[in-house]
Amino acid sequence: MLETSYSFSDFNFSFQIIRDLVFQKEKVKPFINDFFTVENIYKQIKQKTFTPQQRQVLVAELKHQNSNINLSEKSKTNIVSLVSENTYTITTGHQLNLLSGPLYTIYKILQVIIWTEKLKETYNQLNFIPVFWMASEDHDFDEINHINLFNNKIEWKKNGQDDFVTGAIETDLSFIQTFSQPIIDLFDDETTKKSVSKFLNNYKNTSLARATRQLLNDLFGKYGLVIIDGNSVSLKKLFQPVIEKELTQKLTFNAVYKTNTDLKKSGYHNQVFLRECNLFYIKGKTVRHRIIRAEEGFKINNEFKTTHQLIEESKQYPERFSPNALLRPIYQELVLPNIAYIGGGGEIAYWLQIKGVFKQLNLTMPLLRVRDSYILLNSNQISKLKTLNLSIIDLKQNYDDLAKFYIRNNTTCDLSLRSEKEILTQLKTSILNKIDSNEIGLHRFVEAEMVKTNHQLEKIEKKLLQNEKKKQAQALNQIKKLKDKVYPDNGFQERQENFLQYIHIPNFIDYLKKELDLLTNDQAQIHLLKIKFYHANNGKFAIN
Repeated sequence: MLETSYSFSDFNFSFQIIRDLVFQKEKVKPFINDFFTVENIYKQIKQKTFTPQQRQVLVAELKHQNSNINLSEKSKTNIVSLVSENTYTITTGHQLNLLSGPLYTIYKILQVIIWTEKLKETYNQLNFIPVFWMASEDHDFDEINHINLFNNKIEWKKNGQDDFVTGAIETDLSFIQTFSQPIIDLFDDETTKKSVSKFLNNYKNTSLARATRQLLNDLFGKYGLVIIDGNSVSLKKLFQPVIEKELTQKLTFNAVYKTNTDLKKSGYHNQVFLRECNLFYIKGKTVRHRIIRAEEGFKINNEFKTTHQLIEESKQYPERFSPNALLRPIYQELVLPNIAYIGGGGEIAYWLQIKGVFKQLNLTMPLLRVRDSYILLNSNQISKLKTLNLSIIDLKQNYDDLAKFYIRNNTTCDLSLRSEKEILTQLKTSILNKIDSNEIGLHRFVEAEMVKTNHQLEKIEKKLLQNEKKKQAQALNQIKKLKDKVYPDNGFQERQENFLQYIHIPNFIDYLKKELDLLTNDQAQIHLLKIKFYHANNGKFAIN
């Protein structure tokens, strides 16, 4: 029977600490504030402190950041409502991947939206807002400059972007030539081409930060998603005291070092490498360099600055300072009335390193919810899986092992020569017993001949398997296609495919939200979803 939902343990999915967090094991408790449950949300709210002044700064900044966007009425209302003391946020975030990047970005945004709706139903006197944090200050262009579409890697080839803050990168002719046009060319249907072009138009003559904001607003604005960019002067003023403590007290290093030791004692490993200074310096609003602690000060791209100089600079120009992966969660919680963060295993793993930093700052650590994972197949593909008597987990094997697994479970012939090899071993022992132990040369001769014979048996075994593969060629071809769909390029589907691959499905985001809503509960799982349509080849679509 084909299962439609799997636990993280079924898949041996993510890190052990993430699996333990999902199953709410007490072993994880020292590294979190509490487990994510509907009941614990209310307890979290009682602990969360967020002043009216912080709310006013936040609302003013959100209005400013979204002033040039055609926001939905729901998003506008959500932004204004953040001034109210009974309004809280559920947050996720990601890098500025082109066209949202892999599918899991879509999934986690939808889960944030779904959870805010669920919590509003449970606590109707409270208000919950879905927030997406744009990681616009990241500077790894190679991580975000491509998408995978119909098994094609399409890359924006633009030189000179090393150490650039990705949010500030401007689109130009190279974007159209190497990225936009090749995507459009993959689609044959003119109506679909227009739909794809509409999304790509968000990137015309703009920065990646503005383009990403517009794209996500187009996709999720109707659900009231609020998009925030941490690259902000007013927000970083709230963060400045933390910057100062990081520079003067090794705030993160000291707190996380202890937590890392405790993690190792519990049998867990660390997700993020710990540095003595966990800040970057943004020069000229475009280039980001690591701030490296040195004797009597700091080095920034071979330039030396004293501690006093950097502190004074942080007071006058806080926007020049940028948190790394370990400090970014602290920054988020300082500027948002946030009660829960939803993210992938890799993200949540580094949150689990920083409880000590929250404690040092007397700041409430949010509840952490590992996002669910999804596999999209059409009914024809699901039917084939059932007919082949294979599970989604079976498909994780490499293809050769999978083919052997299938053949050995679906043949009337015994393809193994194990018993014959055992007879050969017995025969060798019998022959060697007849030879004087002092006849070393003869012993070696017999051993060598037996090895040759064993190799011949292995060749015969391979021939039997190859012959059976020919008989089962149709089934094996179906298996190969299914494996490539679920694990394209031996990666997980949600980490490879882009939402444009499903643009032919009417109201795809609405459809996904409806399906995800039915499956979302306290405990994260991996779900198999049946989609209504499928693509045949590249951009040529066929109805299932």
